[in-house]
Amino acid sequence: MFVTAELRDSVQKNLVKVDECATWLKNHGEEVSVGNLTMKLAAERALHVAIECATDAANLVIDALVMRDPGGYSDIIRVLMEEDVVSRDWFAAFEGALDFRNHLVRRYANLTAEEVHQAAVTYGPLLPAYSEALRSYLDIV
Repeated sequence: MFVTAELRDSVQKNLVKVDECATWLKNHGEEVSVGNLTMKLAAERALHVAIECATDAANLVIDALVMRDPGGYSDIIRVLMEEDVVSRDWFAAFEGALDFRNHLVRRYANLTAEEVHQAAVTYGPLLPAYSEALRSYLDIV
């Protein structure tokens, strides 16, 4: 297969959402605290949407370019690392976000404000590099 305009457009839509969430996390991630339920919930949503859109974009690329079939969320991004789309260092830093996704969708009743705050300030800053790497790989301007 090859990179089409349709693939670029689909990936770009996901990356725009990743970028929006990254900006929100950058501007508000520090505001997540025990006493601010609204900010905690907003940060949870921003993290969840960013991670889902990042993996959706990766899946589009993997499917279109017939890369190795991933076995799970972490493996989706690992395939991009193996194909040199993202660096090993970036993947190592971001892999925890994929684990945190499980907390967001399966353990959400037990998530503390501190866990959400830590995830926001740890993984939020990694998102722009992901968008940049995928855009560069697909020549999205």
